[in-house]
Amino acid sequence: DQKRYDVKLHTIIIQPTAAFGTPLKGDTIFGHFCWQAAENELLSGGLDQWIDRYQDTPFSVFSSACPRIGKNGKIFYALPRPCLPAPKSAGSNSNERYRQMKTRKKDKKKKYLLVGDNLQPVFTADRYYSDKDLFQFHLESLPAEQQKKLRLLSGKQRNLSGRFEQTHNTINRLTMATGAGQFAPFTSENIHYLPNVELAVFVLFNEEATDIERIKAAFVNIGEWGFGRDASAGLGRFQVVGVQEMEMPQDKKSSCYTLSPCVPEKNGYKNSWFTPFTRFGKHGAALIHKRKPFKNPVVMADEGAIFTPKHPEMFENPYIGSAVTNLSKADERTVMQGYAIYLPCDIEETR
Repeated sequence: DQKRYDVKLHTIIIQPTAAFGTPLKGDTIFGHFCWQAAENELLSGGLDQWIDRYQDTPFSVFSSACPRIGKNGKIFYALPRPCLPAPKSAGSNSNERYRQMKTRKKDKKKKYLLVGDNLQPVFTADRYYSDKDLFQFHLESLPAEQQKKLRLLSGKQRNLSGRFEQTHNTINRLTMATGAGQFAPFTSENIHYLPNVELAVFVLFNEEATDIERIKAAFVNIGEWGFGRDASAGLGRFQVVGVQEMEMPQDKKSSCYTLSPCVPEKNGYKNSWFTPFTRFGKHGAALIHKRKPFKNPVVMADEGAIFTPKHPEMFENPYIGSAVTNLSKADERTVMQGYAIYLPCDIEETR
């Protein structure tokens, strides 16, 4: 059984300064933090000690990054829309059902749930927003001169971020040319954010293991060196612009709303709604030069999942899920964050 311990919840606020080749998901952020902890004194007693205890006592759990939006003078977090089934059509005639179908199609574009600093999600139609809505909120929060520049820069695109393909080519490292048989162009998709967009990463950490200053230092290093794919080519750069302590949600609710991909405990939930997400992991740093740098694939429940525990005691810890082991043939000590921070919620409010 997992042991309950004293934890702190903070938000790390970052501002992208370059495109990203890898989405900022919680399990990948955890991996970057572990590499920082291996090379710097970020964990009391060292990384190996806390990795050995990770299956019982996770020393840190990171959320996926989400836009931090100003709206009507207040701060909101644009979390993924909960993965709940759409209500069934209840029209009495074909015209009514047709109107419901059009409304449902329009609602599908509203992919975000806005949650305030109180971290209390409410799953009602007026809390869901589209990419265009978030763009407008971001625009209105800027000075007039920056608004004008942003309109020109974004053109017809009204999103905080966009995905664009970048062309690469294979180069012979001996000749530094694409010589005979070496011309092999390929494309990769990068994520670009608009200027001044802020992203928030929630972090839950064990005070015995570390503190927010050391976690912030790790994020500063990651932002300077780059996050994820093609960091050596300039991708994945960001600045840490703030840290905020958050109050742990204490409300007694019936379900959990997750903030990162997770591997839920077996037979622990009576109801669950989630989108499957498969992580095809790969080692970084020195382990990338091993003969087997690729990790075993892991099927996870993506962020925005809803779980209803069978027993109330599952709410004793402020996270759900489990650690993932037996991942790597290059280093048997490798673990993966299968935990997720959750917000208590009531799915009855959606009915």
